[in-house]
Amino acid sequence: MIAEGVAIAVGREAVYGVEVSSGEIAWEVARGGGPLSVPALGQADGERVLLYLEGPSREAEPSPLPSPGPSPSTDATEGERAAGSDLVALDLADRSERWRLPLGATSRTGVTVDGDVAYVGDQAGVVHAVGIDDGRERWTRELGGRTDLPIAVADGVVYVVSRHAVDRNVQLSALAAGDGEPAWRVAPQVGSTTVSAPAAVDGGVVIGTADRLVRMLDPGDGHERWSVLALSLFSPVSAPAAGGGDVLIADLGGGLYRLDPEDGSRRWGYQLNELILRSSPVRTGDVALVGLNDGRLVAIDVGTGRLVWESGATPGLIGTIALSADAVVAVKGGPEAGLIAFEHDPEGTLVDVPSPTELAPGATLARAAMAAAAVFAVAFVPAVLARRRFGDAFETEGEPDEVEADPGGDG
Repeated sequence: MIAEGVAIAVGREAVYGVEVSSGEIAWEVARGGGPLSVPALGQADGERVLLYLEGPSREAEPSPLPSPGPSPSTDATEGERAAGSDLVALDLADRSERWRLPLGATSRTGVTVDGDVAYVGDQAGVVHAVGIDDGRERWTRELGGRTDLPIAVADGVVYVVSRHAVDRNVQLSALAAGDGEPAWRVAPQVGSTTVSAPAAVDGGVVIGTADRLVRMLDPGDGHERWSVLALSLFSPVSAPAAGGGDVLIADLGGGLYRLDPEDGSRRWGYQLNELILRSSPVRTGDVALVGLNDGRLVAIDVGTGRLVWESGATPGLIGTIALSADAVVAVKGGPEAGLIAFEHDPEGTLVDVPSPTELAPGATLARAAMAAAAVFAVAFVPAVLARRRFGDAFETEGEPDEVEADPGGDG
């Protein structure tokens, strides 16, 4: 997240503001541990408010961040309810604490802001809608299981994924933003808790499920409008991106897809052949950006579906991406975890690399010709040489004698 030239990131022991132009730490606020998650900005009384999750401390945390595979753990435990997270609001101007709300359970969802309300979920399966101005809960809704994926909000509807590890299923719920009343609930029969985070798009909500299907659900009643198959599972800490008449979604195996939101038809797919675990695609102008587990940031042309730029591989994955007017800033994992910024190189040149799965007619025909030549050399030429050496031993019984044509005859 970037505000006024400062990239804001949540660390274990502090929340940091980093100057985008220089990479210098502009400010930091102490944080009492807890799972790392994405903060959000809101407004109250005309002032900008920073909202983030804090706690419990590392010693009190019951389990790690959600994995891309089915969780062997049970649903929320008493320990998780006792050692909960706080939702914290700071006035961004001076970083003074505005209010703090104990949630009663560990939260990993990050914060989603819509208007004057912040939404978070927790490991006890409870969704909290909190007023940004005063920190009071507008409503709560218990969905069961664990609500540990980012929440999506659009057009007065809150979309929440709850994962039930014991039953190995997931549910996507649509709640009224005003009072939390359930509008509908869908439980895809996939037998696994591996899903992407949801994303609201024009006309529906998109989610990737454990059967490798990208699904578009109707916002009114949750019925499936379309589904399309991807090549791999989806990471639960990655979300689709929507905008400009497109749906962009990345699968765990390194596939990035551009889909038509009307019918789900695939406009293109690019296979990057590297894991995409903690990065969601981001569109900027004519390119889609996504981070890879080998430390590369890549850019795919939205129109052609071809790779036009990539950074060098470095230790540690590329995670959440944020954009400023002058730079792309991303969370960096690995032994030197932190933030990494990329800027425009006026002397750089773009490339035009097709997906490894893209059919190239010219190259394909050339390879076919080479293969045919190889087959000819291996199979036919030795047979001709053998015929010359052994003569009639290669003639079939009853084969007619060759007749030399008479150029002056009638036939």
